[in-house]
Amino acid sequence: MVHTVASANRLGDLVDLFDSDPRVQLVHTCPETASVPAGVDEHLARRGFAVVGWGQAVNTVWDLIITANSSGGLHELLGPVVLVSHGIGYTKTITPGSPGARKPVYGLSAESLFSGGRLLPDVLVLSHEEQLERLAAAVAEAVERAVVAGDPRFDRMLASLDERDRYRAALGVGERDALVVVSSTWWQRSLFGSWPELLDQLLAELPVDRYRVAAVLHPHIWSAHGPAVVRSWLARCLRSGLLLVPPEEGWSAALIAADVVVGDHGAVTTYAAALGRPVLLGTFPEDDVAEGTAVHVVGGVAPRLDRSRPLRGQVRDVLARRLADPAPVADLVTSVPGKAAQLLREVCYELLGLPVPELPVPVPVLPDPEASGPRGGLAVRVHGSVGPDGVLELTRHPADALLGRSTPHPRLPETHLVAAADHPLPELRSGADVVFRRSADLRWLDTAADKHPFAAFAAAVTSPTECVVQVRDGPRLPCRTPSGVDPLVAASALYLLPDHPAAAPRRVRVDSADAVTVSVNG
Repeated sequence: MVHTVASANRLGDLVDLFDSDPRVQLVHTCPETASVPAGVDEHLARRGFAVVGWGQAVNTVWDLIITANSSGGLHELLGPVVLVSHGIGYTKTITPGSPGARKPVYGLSAESLFSGGRLLPDVLVLSHEEQLERLAAAVAEAVERAVVAGDPRFDRMLASLDERDRYRAALGVGERDALVVVSSTWWQRSLFGSWPELLDQLLAELPVDRYRVAAVLHPHIWSAHGPAVVRSWLARCLRSGLLLVPPEEGWSAALIAADVVVGDHGAVTTYAAALGRPVLLGTFPEDDVAEGTAVHVVGGVAPRLDRSRPLRGQVRDVLARRLADPAPVADLVTSVPGKAAQLLREVCYELLGLPVPELPVPVPVLPDPEASGPRGGLAVRVHGSVGPDGVLELTRHPADALLGRSTPHPRLPETHLVAAADHPLPELRSGADVVFRRSADLRWLDTAADKHPFAAFAAAVTSPTECVVQVRDGPRLPCRTPSGVDPLVAASALYLLPDHPAAAPRRVRVDSADAVTVSVNG
């Protein structure tokens, strides 16, 4: 029973419990009263699952019903129910009915577990022993139906830690890059809801040759507003090189790839802390978080992001400190690390009345994250100066993110503009000092000067380390950069050192890294 895309993500981790078993047929349904059903049908269709309508679902006797939500018509279905959490345990509070009352916890309260006087789940799956204590205090009669079976998603993360380099490569993150993952849950008090400018500010302040920024937004944000609107809201960020992780999959792998996570009180931020990733909290509404949970611990140990100070220094500081010991958080995520799949399989097969398969249950490593964007996006502002050692020092920031920014950071000295020839903003494509296209077709260079009369150079980026620069009223120069260095760095080196001998190599230091050689053949 799939209420939302977020629930679909959680239930997807349970499909492999029935691996290679032709005795079991899985079908999916979405209740008519689901709170955020948008996107569920499309998600299930992409995964290739059989789907039955709600009318058929409520008129069928099922051998087993698995769901991650207790609301939305669960009481209408006929059959034994297994209820799992749809996040990192049970951590969110429900607004109390009367002033001063202790807030009940969603999933561990009478409001969540009863309907029409009936206790809904036949088995209530908990991830940690501490949830048993809270359940006993809130709904004592549900304790005998509770089973501590761990967290299948966290187990998959732990099984995938060795794939970190692969996930970083899939995201286009280089060896010397710091990957900053911004995670937001949903609603007004979330990070995205309360600080929507944060992504713009991070992209503006963090130099593109040292940092990559990825965003993980709660699936409810995508479903409630629509993917087109989300991408429209983030259009400037996407043009600045933001890696936008899709809502169905990829967020877990992005956490493994991350160097630092900026988040809130959502499950994704807490998973990051449990993996040992440094965490900065952009917001943390403590009233929304149940005490004694893993999320609550993160709120007590992770530093807050100060909106009044430059962001780059705060990110740099937390990268340097690191989260020394993830155990206080990880120990509250699951009481049985690595065992969730086997325990959940035993629960399900007992209710089905079938012998548990003798084959081992799979715990698949996570797939590669699908999010990509060119380094620096479609335009960069470049500051350059020659240091005392004769090396050209460059710092590059996304030009889109710098437009109309709400803070004075970064304070950039004189810069030149490098922009895509087809940039959607006329101000940037027509005002660029260097225009470029990422294409191996060099015929565009023949007419670039006429189409961009204010550009000194036009560059065709032909490979990850090569470009061809057409100097206005001058030669056409093939350039090469070392692996991991954007070839547009070579175009900026040519622009800033016009009197440098054309055939001589240029020594360039990009954002305080070690100096590299940029070769120019002309």
